Amino acid sequence: MTVRSGPWTIQYAAVTHKGLVRQQNEDAILVVDTILKGDSASHSGAVSGKGRQVFMIADGMGGHARGDVASGYALECLKADLERFDDTDWRGRILYANNEIFNLMARRPELAGMGTTLVGVEVDRSSLVVFNVGDSRAYRVGHGKLIQATVDDVPEHFGQPWRSHQITQALGGRLTPSRIFPHVSTQEPLGDGEKLLVCSDGLSDMLPDAIIHRVLQEEVDVQAATNALLHAALEAGGDDNVSVIVVGLGSG
Repeated sequence: MTVRSGPWTIQYAAVTHKGLVRQQNEDAILVVDTILKGDSASHSGAVSGKGRQVFMIADGMGGHARGDVASGYALECLKADLERFDDTDWRGRILYANNEIFNLMARRPELAGMGTTLVGVEVDRSSLVVFNVGDSRAYRVGHGKLIQATVDDVPEHFGQPWRSHQITQALGGRLTPSRIFPHVSTQEPLGDGEKLLVCSDGLSDMLPDAIIHRVLQEEVDVQAATNALLHAALEAGGDDNVSVIVVGLGSG
């Protein structure tokens, strides 16, 4: 694997928005150590590339009880686990958060059935770890290509993924505890001129990949790219909550 040398920074921008149709925002975002929730929230900044930096989106499942509670609680559990244990066991962390969601439902019956998807990336000098459960996505963008780095947990139709607003697994989302199989992959580190896009399906369902790619190519600045993607999703109808994180590299 390629290992970067010399000082560098990770630049990021994130936004979550309830969209134009839904009454509330069931998405939540974690960027570095900040959790974003609510009808409209954003955060941007730059951090040293010395350590491992984490960016995640949880999309509370519409139609289930209190999806906003599930998404926020999942990120709170994962954030606390990150602060307690300095390891790279993302499968273990995700399974822990799933168990904690079911434990919360057991304590609070009014939350029975709540669930959330999860997608995230861990960025460091020597590697990129990508993980997801559900249909929220991460993409690598650069060198003229837009590459989906996650796996959609959606039903298949004649052997092909079928985007039907249904998912085959999530954190929680059932009345009784169930086993999940998180997708976790370790990839080449983020390179110069590359960006990462992490998003809920409120973006990827509203915009074709070609439009997403064009925006990320045209907007070099991560903040401008994030704002442009949100605006494009709202212009396309804003049928769902929209959450977007764009990550890039800087020097110094």
